[in-house]
Amino acid sequence: MTESNNEPVGQDWDQLLDQLRQLRQQVKEHGPLAPEEQEEATNAFKQGLSLLEDQVEDIRNNSNLKGSSGEW
Repeated sequence: MTESNNEPVGQDWDQLLDQLRQLRQQVKEHGPLAPEEQEEATNAFKQGLSLLEDQVEDIRNNSNLKGSSGEW
C-alpha cells in the first residue's frame, strides 16, 4: 500500500477518535448522554470497530506479518 491509500483510512480514524473524544468530554462535563447522543456514540464506536476489523483482515491477507509462533 502506498501512503495515499492509507490517508483516507487515517482520516477516518482521526475523525472517529475526535468524535469519541468530544463525546467523552461532554459526558465528563454534563453527565450521561441523551438517547440520540447515545446512538451517535454507539454508531461511532461500531464504525471504529469495523475499520479495525478491515485493517486486521488486510494485514492477515496482504502482509507477511507473523507472530512468534510463525503464524498469524
